Amino acid sequence: MEEPRDNKPSTVVKIAADGDLILVVGKDKVKLRVHSLFLKAASEPFSAMFGPEWKEGHNMLDRDGPVEVLLPEDNAAALKLICAIIHHQNNKVPQTLAAGDILGVAVTADKYDCVDALKFASGNWLRPGKNEAGDLMLLTAAAYLFQNAQAFKEITRELIFSHAGPYLALSCEEVESAITWRVF
Repeated sequence: MEEPRDNKPSTVVKIAADGDLILVVGKDKVKLRVHSLFLKAASEPFSAMFGPEWKEGHNMLDRDGPVEVLLPEDNAAALKLICAIIHHQNNKVPQTLAAGDILGVAVTADKYDCVDALKFASGNWLRPGKNEAGDLMLLTAAAYLFQNAQAFKEITRELIFSHAGPYLALSCEEVESAITWRVF
């Protein structure tokens, strides 16, 4: 008996139209076509994953078309932005992002050890502005993960001056997983 198929067409986001790799990301299975060489240059985990010692690297050898790599646990929107930055697709990178989206990118960049490749984009996203206290807490966690001491200082200063209540009330699962309690 044949399994039912999803009737939705599977579209591929072409970050690199001639890329040798398709990342299948998240529970929605968003497909991102990229160059493995760019990912390997920006990230040691990707370099290891696509090297000859790992299954994904073996699958890429002697292939005519792109190879699909499943990343079901990852944030598709965050990885799409990271790949756009790594592939120098600046027209696909927004100047501003919501605080939760910035933290999502920071968590994914930290996971794949490509924080340095996102230094300039993240610096732009972490610029101070008019934010609610909850957003400032998310931005604090993002600045911490992006290892941006100046942004961390400015965001926490704004948080201290603008929030009169207890800071633990601003904590959430995303912040707690990004920043260890030793920081608090």
